[in-house]
Amino acid sequence: MPYYNGKWHRYSEAERREYGRQQKENSRQVWHQKWISKTGLKQERNWTDSMIKQFLSGKEESAGKINAYKITIIARVEKTKKFQAAMEQRVARQKKRAA
Repeated sequence: MPYYNGKWHRYSEAERREYGRQQKENSRQVWHQKWISKTGLKQERNWTDSMIKQFLSGKEESAGKINAYKITIIARVEKTKKFQAAMEQRVARQKKRAA
C-alpha cells in the first residue's frame, strides 16, 4: 500500500516537476543575490585565475555546497584603481588576440 502523507497524489507528475523547478529557481536567485562563484567571476565578469588570486586571496567562503565570494566584496574590489588597471590590460590583450 502506498504511503499517502500529504496531498502529493492530487497533482500530476508534470505539476510536481514544475513546482520543483520553480522552487529551485527561486532558491538559485536568492543565492545569486548574495554570492558569486569562481566560475561566475570568470564567465560573467571576465576575471582570470591570477586576478582572483591577487585580489581575492583568503576571501572565499563556504556558501552551501560550493565555495564562493560575497557580491559586496566583489563590488568593493572592482571599484579600486588597481583592479581597474588590471581589467583594462586584460581587455586590451583580448582585443589584440581577436585582431
